[in-house]
Amino acid sequence: MNQWTIARRGLGLAVLMATVAAGTAQAAEPTPTSACSQPNYAITQPFAGLGDTNWYTLAPGQGAGGFNGAGWTLTGGAKVVTTTLPDGTRGQVLDLPAGSTAVSPQMCVDSDYPTARANVLDGGPGSGVHVSVSYTNSKSANQSSGVVNGASTWGASRVFQLHAGTLSGWQSAQYTFQGGTGDTQVYDFYVDPRCSH
Repeated sequence: MNQWTIARRGLGLAVLMATVAAGTAQAAEPTPTSACSQPNYAITQPFAGLGDTNWYTLAPGQGAGGFNGAGWTLTGGAKVVTTTLPDGTRGQVLDLPAGSTAVSPQMCVDSDYPTARANVLDGGPGSGVHVSVSYTNSKSANQSSGVVNGASTWGASRVFQLHAGTLSGWQSAQYTFQGGTGDTQVYDFYVDPRCSH
C-alpha cells in the first residue's frame, strides 16, 4: 500500500471513531426536561411573630384578602367562604367539611421547597386536614404530608413536610387537602422556599 491509501484509511477510521464517540456521549447525557421554569415569587416572613423566621411564598389561589380559590378544584362540599380573620377583618378562607377535597393549581418548585405552613381553624374534635402533594416527575402519585390540625380559634399550623426530596430542576407540584371527620377552615397556605435574604 502506498502512503496515500494508508493516510486515507487512517483519516476514515478517525472520522468513524469520532462519530461513534459523539454518539456515545450524546446517549450518556440525556437532555434534561423541566415542567416549568424558575418562578419569581413574592417572599415574606408571615410567621415571624411566632418566632418562625423562615421565608415563605403563598401557594396559588390566595391573595392579601385571604383564600380566593382561583384555580383550585373543590369537591365534596369544599368551598370558599367569607369569615372573620384573627385580626378582626373579614376575609375569604377555604372551608373543608368532613370528606371534602380541595386540589390546588400547579406550582413550580424544586428541592428547596420542602415545608409548608397555614392558618387553621378546627370546628371540633376529629377535625383537621390531611395534606398530600404530587410532583410532575415523582414516582409516587401522592405523597402524604400528614394531618394538619388547628384549634377552636385561628392559629398557625405546625410546619409540615412536602417531601420535595432531591427533585432535579424546576417542576410542578400540586397540593391536595382532604377534610377529616369535622369541619376545618384554612387560609394563608404558605410554602417555604428556603431562600436567603
